[in-house]
Parts: sequence; structure tokens; C-alpha cells
Amino acid sequence: MAHKVNAHLDTTEYAAGESCWSIVLAGSETIELVTFWRSSQLDILAKHEISAVAAAMLPEHFTPRGCADGANAAMTEIELGDRTYVVLGEID
Repeated sequence: MAHKVNAHLDTTEYAAGESCWSIVLAGSETIELVTFWRSSQLDILAKHEISAVAAAMLPEHFTPRGCADGANAAMTEIELGDRTYVVLGEID
């Protein structure tokens, strides 16, 4: 699947950057890229950036992930300081 996704990203001339983040939705027939712009109000909190304080705010049975299977994929939001963060993961 990773090869298929990377080939799709190549054809769309996707370029990662600091000003946005994207979620790849990959199905058996289609691949969709959904891009979100980072701001002072909304950002993403990557799995490796989650502190003990942030982890305590996550819902029960939610595990942060960099990549999640569609059947268990989930996202949640937490408030840290003056910013809302989206956290991607799975429901166990």
C-alpha cells in the first residue's frame, strides 16, 4: 500500500511543508489527500510530541499512531495552552 500511496503523491506533486499537514485516506480503489493549514488556533500533535500532560488528556482506549488502520482509525482534539491540537490514532 505504501508504494501505491507514494506513487499517487508523486503524480499530484505533493510537497510537505511546515505550514500544513495532511492525512492520506487510502482505500482499495482510491487515494485521497486531505490537507489542513496550521494556525495559532489549530495544529497537529504528532505521536512523538505527546508529553505526559497531553497523554493524560487523551480519551480512554485511544492510542496515538502515525498510521492507523481504517477500521480502528480515530482522531481526537486536546487543548494545550491557547491552541487546539488534533491527535491521530486508533481506538483499542
